Amino acid sequence: MYCWCLDQAGIRRGGVTLSADKTSATADSTDAVTISLKYTLNGAGVSGKTVAWNSTGGTLSTASSQTGSAGGATVKLTSETAGTFTVTGTVDGIAKSSEEITFSAPAAG
Repeated sequence: MYCWCLDQAGIRRGGVTLSADKTSATADSTDAVTISLKYTLNGAGVSGKTVAWNSTGGTLSTASSQTGSAGGATVKLTSETAGTFTVTGTVDGIAKSSEEITFSAPAAG
């Protein structure tokens, strides 16, 4: 997902992207999904910005993080219960949500 931010003249100047490394995992509290956010402005990464992370379920590794020198920030989502959740990252008032991430019960064994 990508959001272009427009300045007052309507010129594209930056954006926020958010992606997950996978959309399914095992609900065992250890199988983690890594969600990555990238924030750019005028073609360059924006560093030092706070990203607030929220999820509709499961457990996030942190509630907030800072963008690095390339404008990137990550969070990990785990769950001990089966379900389908989304993660939202918000930076400078721009919120982006992940695709649905499904946690399935561990195989009986």
